[in-house]
Amino acid sequence: MNRRALLQAMAASALLGPKHATLAIHSRVYAQPSSEQTITLPRDHGVHLAFRTEWWYFTGWFTSPGVPQPFGVQITFFRSAPDVNVQNPSQFAPKQLLLAHAALALPNKGKLVHSQIARRAGSGGAYIKTTDVEVLNLTLPNWHLQTQQGEQWHCNIQTQQLGLDLRMVTTQAPWLQGAHGYSRKGPLPSQSRHYMTLPHMQCTGEVRVDGKTFPAQGLVWMDHEWSSTVLAPEAQGWDWVGLHGSNGESLMAFQIRHQNPNNPPVWTHSALRPASGQSPKQGQAEFKVLRTWKSSSTGVQYPVAQQLTAGGLRLVLEPLMDDQELDGRASTGTLYWEGAVRVKTEQGEPWGQGYLEMTGYDRPMKL
Repeated sequence: MNRRALLQAMAASALLGPKHATLAIHSRVYAQPSSEQTITLPRDHGVHLAFRTEWWYFTGWFTSPGVPQPFGVQITFFRSAPDVNVQNPSQFAPKQLLLAHAALALPNKGKLVHSQIARRAGSGGAYIKTTDVEVLNLTLPNWHLQTQQGEQWHCNIQTQQLGLDLRMVTTQAPWLQGAHGYSRKGPLPSQSRHYMTLPHMQCTGEVRVDGKTFPAQGLVWMDHEWSSTVLAPEAQGWDWVGLHGSNGESLMAFQIRHQNPNNPPVWTHSALRPASGQSPKQGQAEFKVLRTWKSSSTGVQYPVAQQLTAGGLRLVLEPLMDDQELDGRASTGTLYWEGAVRVKTEQGEPWGQGYLEMTGYDRPMKL
């Protein structure tokens, strides 16, 4: 570090205080999302190491000849770049963390089966890479996500709790959320992310639970997001939905809740895309609590049934089963409810199905 840079760092440290001195000199400088950045596919299905946080998220409803009821599947692979001394030469420095969650919502058994893992990239068989031939290869011990061009995806997870060997194929054009993939999550430009969706993916494969393996097929929603600042400081958490309409339409909506429950949401957004893939109808979203459920494991209460007003629609979300809380404190450090939901119109007619995600109901959400 040259003399001028050192003096600038020292001045910044004086403003930040003694405990931030090392951070000011050695911490990462993360890239920020920008509306001027163009998403290019298939390249951007891969990893974006300059940004702090990234995830590839899959949810879907599945059926199997041997299972009497539909069941839900949720899989998320995370990448996180923590604030560490970037000049540390040690190979053990956690410069990139890889984490993953998977869950099966089994209403016929009345339970949620889930598994999780966290590793430092570059150790213990954990790595992530993007090449010209293979857009994404994200691997942890017994967890694997791969795609060559973003049109076909393979996910293989084999843990003591569950097994998933799934192959997913796109059926609709990629959906760049917000303004061509630049999506706001708060009132400040820094509270944004790059965000794309692959809705209505056809999926086939095998599922293992309770020592039994059976074939399965379903419809999958996939999200890929990368950002560096997730939420406004006054945010408590979010409610988010990704919904498949029975006529091929797709609805994404979310609200960022304020820490003061008496205040309006910090931010809301919705987008309804027709099956044709034409320009989506974008606007605000309103979530209204219809029914709550309290977890016997954590004592956290979640609004598992909600009314959603978005895209000119008023829909009712009812959970496939109430207990779909995922305890991710051993990996991402969070408790959240991630659940398969049935979707009906206000008049009670079936509209579709999807997933509802709710975070920050135990404490303010921090990734």
